[in-house]
Amino acid sequence: MEIVSQSGDPTIDALLGPGLCGRTAPGAYAGRCGYGPRLPLLVISPLARANFVDHTLTDQSSILRFIEDNWDLGRIGNRSFDAMAGSLLNMFAFTGRRTPGTLFLDPETGQLAAP
Repeated sequence: MEIVSQSGDPTIDALLGPGLCGRTAPGAYAGRCGYGPRLPLLVISPLARANFVDHTLTDQSSILRFIEDNWDLGRIGNRSFDAMAGSLLNMFAFTGRRTPGTLFLDPETGQLAAP
C-alpha cells in the first residue's frame, strides 16, 4: 500500500493503525492517509473498451477527476486527492466502434446469454 499523504494526527490513523501513516505532515488533514485499500472498478458504458483490463493506479478520487476533466470543471482544491488521482480515460474508447448497448448475462453463470 502506497502512502501518498501522511496524516496530520498519527493517533487516529485508521488505514494502517495509529502512528503507521508516515511522518506527520505540517498542514495535513487529520486521518487522511492515502491511498487507501485497493477497490475494484468496473466501467459499464457503451464507450468502455471491450475485453480490457486497465492496470492504471486509480482510487475513489479518480472518478471525481474524470468528471472534472470531462466537463472542464477544474479541481476542487483544498488539498483534495483528485489532483493526484490516476486517470480513467484509458478505460474508454471515445473513437471507433462502440460496445453493443444491450448485454444479457446468465444469472447462474455470469456468462454471455442470448436475450
